[in-house]
Amino acid sequence: MKFRGRAWVLVLVMLFALGTAALAAEKGFLWDGTQWKDMTNDVKVAYVKGIGNMADFENAAGGSGKAACISKGFVDELKTKTITQVIAEVDKYYQENPGKLDVPVIAVIMQRCTKLCAAPPAGKK
Repeated sequence: MKFRGRAWVLVLVMLFALGTAALAAEKGFLWDGTQWKDMTNDVKVAYVKGIGNMADFENAAGGSGKAACISKGFVDELKTKTITQVIAEVDKYYQENPGKLDVPVIAVIMQRCTKLCAAPPAGKK
């Protein structure tokens, strides 16, 4: 009897875990201006270093396709900027565009600090 009870608990735990994973897979989480404005400078530095490290890793892994192309371009273009410059650009974007706090931080970095993703023309979203 105890074994059956434990088995059911295990099944429920697995269903809960799988359900949570399915919800997480359905919608990814991207930090945007809402979170960025409340971050300390240390957290902003860690964020920029983190995406830079991921791009470096993807380059070193030698993958192919669009992701590898973006990572290589990201690494190559950001070699000319300091982390402080990247943070200043993101801060400036959200200060100049308070109605666009929903724009992901990575999109702002790609648009403002690289030529990989051109910013949309003025007046368009």
